[in-house]
Amino acid sequence: MDIRTIQTLKEVSDQYILPGSLKAFTQCVNGHVNDTYRVLLRIDNHTEKEYIFQRINDYVFKEPIKVMRNIKEISVHTRPKITKDTCDIITFFNNKAGNNYTIVDGDYWRVCYFVKNSIAFDFVEDSKILYSAGYAFGRFQELLSDLPMNRLFVTIPDFHNTKKRLDAFFEMVSLDPLGRAKDVKEEIKFFEEQRELASTLVDLLDKGELPLRVTHNDTKYNNILMDQDSLEPLCVIDLDTVMPGLATYDFGDAIRFAANTAVEDEPDLSKVGLNIEHYEEFTRGFMTACQGSLTQKEVDTMALGAVIITIELASRFLLDHLNGDKYFRLHRPNHNLDRARCQIKLAKDMLEQYDTMCEIVNKYA
Repeated sequence: MDIRTIQTLKEVSDQYILPGSLKAFTQCVNGHVNDTYRVLLRIDNHTEKEYIFQRINDYVFKEPIKVMRNIKEISVHTRPKITKDTCDIITFFNNKAGNNYTIVDGDYWRVCYFVKNSIAFDFVEDSKILYSAGYAFGRFQELLSDLPMNRLFVTIPDFHNTKKRLDAFFEMVSLDPLGRAKDVKEEIKFFEEQRELASTLVDLLDKGELPLRVTHNDTKYNNILMDQDSLEPLCVIDLDTVMPGLATYDFGDAIRFAANTAVEDEPDLSKVGLNIEHYEEFTRGFMTACQGSLTQKEVDTMALGAVIITIELASRFLLDHLNGDKYFRLHRPNHNLDRARCQIKLAKDMLEQYDTMCEIVNKYA
């Protein structure tokens, strides 16, 4: 065992009222941002309990206290509404000082229960899992639909401001620091053609026609813990990007991830498209869970959210390619270009199936 890690975990544990003493730990390696440990505490000779200890990456999250205050706000707000049959939202313990985070050697840590008999999926074909993921994120919207927005910090300004994202993209096209724009003229033309459409949701928000909601902002189905046996959703996790936003973006980002017929960086574009069956299963779960908490305008623009956020991400990938690949991590040459082209192809397929996408939303709304 790493002596330094053991000492740090003990120091974190000492700042909480937890039963028992540290017996063992395992580092969880499937996360990409924070350092996560599954910690076993021994209470007595016959009893042990498992917890999750997590160090927040304060390079990625520049203001971890605001992140944790947002999480505490939604935890306090939803606690009275949660029953044993309801998909939960991950809650972090308060330490002895009453904060849901603690500081050890300048690092920010948090602690929660380990959810037993749970599993998260990185790739699925099972319609039950897609329905459960949709239900969990729809339930997240419904539980928080009455939380006043002034109680949350905006931790990443303009995170899904597609209009500003495209402004930044076209500015990079004009700068063209590496001379790469000449090789992606067709892709640039796509963004020129879709620029007005991609600004629709931001324009509707500015006009007051779409309301701000509590949004998760990372609605991949691997951020849902599900029961290993029944595949029912148990808990929504990974709340670091929770802040005010548009429900349509949360829905859309989930669809972009869950209903693509290929991975998001697939270089063979013949494999890329919208799996309409997966789209319907996720939509059925999402709309079933949040019925009554959405406005008619939100329902009308839900499918559009999937198109727009796919265009947004494609523009971010291509911007990074033009700028020398400084933001997204590369695993092969022209990786960001592959990512951008994949998302463009997915967006085009969504536009071709857009009427069907809207019909499915209305079917379950």
